[in-house]
Amino acid sequence: MEEQTTKQSTIQQFLAKLQRFVIQEDRGALADLRHGFSLGTEYRAWPYIASVCNLQDDTQRHIWLTIAAGFATHRGTDSRTGNIGSTLRSLALGQPGESKEKALKSFDARFRRLLTCEDAVELCDRLRSIIQAADRKGIGVDYERLFWDLQTWHKPEKKVKLRWAESYWGQEHSKGGETVDVFDTSPTA
Repeated sequence: MEEQTTKQSTIQQFLAKLQRFVIQEDRGALADLRHGFSLGTEYRAWPYIASVCNLQDDTQRHIWLTIAAGFATHRGTDSRTGNIGSTLRSLALGQPGESKEKALKSFDARFRRLLTCEDAVELCDRLRSIIQAADRKGIGVDYERLFWDLQTWHKPEKKVKLRWAESYWGQEHSKGGETVDVFDTSPTA
């Protein structure tokens, strides 16, 4: 419990530090942080994450680099957006001219690839394109929630995967007090 409280405080302080770079319009720091997405240039982000993670721990380094690079890409975090399942759902439903069913199905393979990731390192590598697409479409990402999801991705209970799946494929609205699934194609009365 104490370790989680310490990490919670650490991630919140880290995000506040990143937010100061945005407020101060420190383009150099933000550019260095965005290099965290690339294995070839991630070293440019190391000075910013070295105080919060052991750089020799591949998993932790990838998690912190993903959070830092994503935050620098978005220039902020949005705690109202939910998890990555919600973010991908918003991306899919933001496609103009497509039905909800078709839009969600078009992102289905991309989402399923995320769910097949065995560890946080592999997941971090696949999140880059999703974070960049969300930024281009003006869809926020909750980086504190993403941090915690990445920390627990490897757990055998698969709770993070299940929460993401619920957010992506979950039931969307209700009709007459009854919840209706987006993919329900049965005729309505």
